Amino acid sequence: MSYARINMVEFNSVEDAVVSAGDYAENAAAEFPEAEILLSVATGNESAVVISIYPDKDAFERSAAARATRMGNNQNRIKDVEVLEGEVTLCHVK
Repeated sequence: MSYARINMVEFNSVEDAVVSAGDYAENAAAEFPEAEILLSVATGNESAVVISIYPDKDAFERSAAARATRMGNNQNRIKDVEVLEGEVTLCHVK
């Protein structure tokens, strides 16, 4: 069963949010090659929800090192992040 990580991120500034979104859009596919879906949604000028879906929990867990690296490289831009994870029960794409 697919497994997801949901990051609710609050950035320090509008500029930090824009720079982070651009960097993620450019690099995330290469950094998280096992992800089936990578989705980033700007939920405000200084906030975003970032969702990654993996084919299973093992692939999700293998992505932890890349996530830690990305978070460490961007810690100066992030005010707060809340992380949720769980099994995907619906993934409809039209």
